[in-house]
Amino acid sequence: MLKKERLLTIVEMVNKKGILTVNEIINQLDVSDMTVRRDLDELEK
Repeated sequence: MLKKERLLTIVEMVNKKGILTVNEIINQLDVSDMTVRRDLDELEK
């Protein structure tokens, strides 16, 4: 999955559920902990 796709998926997940854990994102996207944290840092900016 491309970074842009991951970021969009994370935003969609947050919009649907509201609050997510890093583990929920990891399980949904099948990526590493560090990948999720970098993506979240980028979305925060």
